[in-house]
Amino acid sequence: MADLTTSTISGYAPTATTSGQSGTTKKGDEMGQVEFMKLLIAQLKNQDPEAPVDSKEFAVQLAQFTQVEKLTSIEQKLASQNQNNISSMAGYLGQQVKLNSSEVTVSGGQGGQLQVDLSGATPLVKVDLLDAEGKVVGSKTFENMKAGRNILTLDALGVKDGKYGFSVSATRPSGAGFYQPVAAVSGLVTGFVPGPDPKLVIGNQEYSVGAVQEVTLPPKV
Repeated sequence: MADLTTSTISGYAPTATTSGQSGTTKKGDEMGQVEFMKLLIAQLKNQDPEAPVDSKEFAVQLAQFTQVEKLTSIEQKLASQNQNNISSMAGYLGQQVKLNSSEVTVSGGQGGQLQVDLSGATPLVKVDLLDAEGKVVGSKTFENMKAGRNILTLDALGVKDGKYGFSVSATRPSGAGFYQPVAAVSGLVTGFVPGPDPKLVIGNQEYSVGAVQEVTLPPKV
């Protein structure tokens, strides 16, 4: 009578089924789900009546099999999600994005970009940088701006490195006074960091994908 030891069964390693082929693809001494179940059934059929398989050891074998199968399934799902995540993130590369952020980050005099929507052409747009108390600590002006969407680059800023609020004002097309146009943090996506909490690399900062409000083609130079 065949004697199939429990050590043989507990040493299995489940493998994935290859699409388009019958059975389970395995290599070396790996054991798939089908092989495991066949071996387990054969063990039960051929066990010695006077020395049956220990029920506790049998339960452990089943628990191990179930646990590894679940881990394998989780691993496959994570790999699939990660691949989809990378493909999705790659679609942002080279695109101009508008972000849901009320602050600009200044590093080495560079403060990234702002998207400003003007109701009409204007001779002057002014961007004020604000500290935590709302006090103006630095400014930058832009001349002869066209109507519509404008991308303003905040460089050569004479403020310390850090995060600042911002306020944008523009001369009215009629030349009489100022108004506050719609403005938002913007930037060109130059890279991304995949993972459970993926990030887009914009300028010298990382932003979550959830912060993106709008994606457009980059402005013509």
